[in-house]
Amino acid sequence: MSSKRYDRSMMEDIGRRAWKTASRAAKHMSKHSKIVNPSMEKCIPRFERGEVVLGEMLGSGGFNDVFEVARIDLVPDVSQAEHAKKISSPLQSEHRAFVSKHVYRESSQNCRYAVKFLSVDTIEDPNRFCTGAADLVVEAKFLASLNHPNIIRLRGMAAAGTSGFATMNERGYFLLLDRLQCTLESKIDDWKELDNTLSPSQKRAFLADRLHVSFDVCASLEFLHSHDIIYRDLKPDNIGFDIRGDVKLFDFGLAKELDASMKFGCTELYELSGNTGSLRYMSPEVARSEPYNLTADVYSFGLLLWQICSLQLPYDGMNRQDHSELVVHGNERPQLDSNWSTPLRILMKRAWEPDPLVRPSMDSIYKILKREICALRDGDESGLEHTRRRSTFVLNRPSQANHSGNRAPSRSAAAQPISED
Repeated sequence: MSSKRYDRSMMEDIGRRAWKTASRAAKHMSKHSKIVNPSMEKCIPRFERGEVVLGEMLGSGGFNDVFEVARIDLVPDVSQAEHAKKISSPLQSEHRAFVSKHVYRESSQNCRYAVKFLSVDTIEDPNRFCTGAADLVVEAKFLASLNHPNIIRLRGMAAAGTSGFATMNERGYFLLLDRLQCTLESKIDDWKELDNTLSPSQKRAFLADRLHVSFDVCASLEFLHSHDIIYRDLKPDNIGFDIRGDVKLFDFGLAKELDASMKFGCTELYELSGNTGSLRYMSPEVARSEPYNLTADVYSFGLLLWQICSLQLPYDGMNRQDHSELVVHGNERPQLDSNWSTPLRILMKRAWEPDPLVRPSMDSIYKILKREICALRDGDESGLEHTRRRSTFVLNRPSQANHSGNRAPSRSAAAQPISED
């Protein structure tokens, strides 16, 4: 925090405000959420700020910075640690040791983890600091309790908890996550170059591979929607590929769990914050700050699917005024390629419907995409499942749900031992 802008008392006050804002957000989720699972949260390893050694910077955006983890140097005597009570239990000791041991993949020596925390610019703006702190805590709450092969995994977090925000340090509160090798945004650029070199027969298989990526994204959204969670910020730079090349949805700062108290009258729509997310991919009703529901994600997915198939940017070259007039308040949508199958074109068109209540569900989209991929691969269904964990070196936590949306037998299930699968 810049001492030139704030004196010590002001800094302490701002830190306390951010701490309280984050704590309120955490307590609200713990009290009202149906997805938050205390048993799964308990299994997340906690680390002191100094134990996580930063490597290269991987990215910066919104409220946060993300760095590669160079190594994890566990304190030699846990009893002397600042937050000894939070990291000294047998469960914590086992899980902390496991994560610190597997920072690098043995076969390739590629780093497995990244650390995410509020940027200096965010902390130096009191309003952004409070908002960013709440968003990061909400993200932690979601990720600690979500278990899906296409959603980024939370591997650890700050031992300080929300009180870490009061220190005014960037890593006063942090999340340890899967390190992603690239985003879908950069992958699409690579695909463009590759597409120009392929023969017509090769392009058929190439389209199937790209649809498989969209299918995995669809699976993650279907899983969220089965738990009444709306993501609200679907775009290529919030989708990544991990060390194994698996698709991972990340950045849950704008995700929201829906409940009946948010309903707009007797409709199937909800009163939620408008103009939330990225305008290019934002559904018209969200951009107009009207009531909306889970199908706002469906609209975004329709644009993403079109982009994956066309390798073009939706509404490219359109300024904000034209976008508002033609898309948000009009019915202009990207042009469909006649070479695409009829089901694929119908799917995109339905996903973009102006009326959110007539758009298809992510479950319906999941089934359609699976059929399309199988058709392009002459009936081959290999790799088209989302019922098993595909990540390696994971903490075997109590299962929250499988792809079909079935919940775990008990929220108080005992913590499971570590496994490598």
